[in-house]
Amino acid sequence: MCTCCQTSDSATPAVVDGRDFAVSGMTCQSCATKVTDALQGVPGVTGVSVDLRAGRVTVAGPATTSAIAAAVGAAGYHLEPSEGLS
Repeated sequence: MCTCCQTSDSATPAVVDGRDFAVSGMTCQSCATKVTDALQGVPGVTGVSVDLRAGRVTVAGPATTSAIAAAVGAAGYHLEPSEGLS
């Protein structure tokens, strides 16, 4: 149970063929929703899946990594690409 919003965490459905990133600072479902909403507003993003427990997000579509990182940062979190991805 999250202490900031009193909700339990849960994973969202997986995005197939997306790029995977670590996101630091997510602690509850409200955080995951903020990240999802921020990424869905990025031009070129066609799908978003957040795994709150793992602290990861998968993003589908041709959006640039810098645009994805900027959106996550504007939402108050920090994104890091997985190894081997740019």
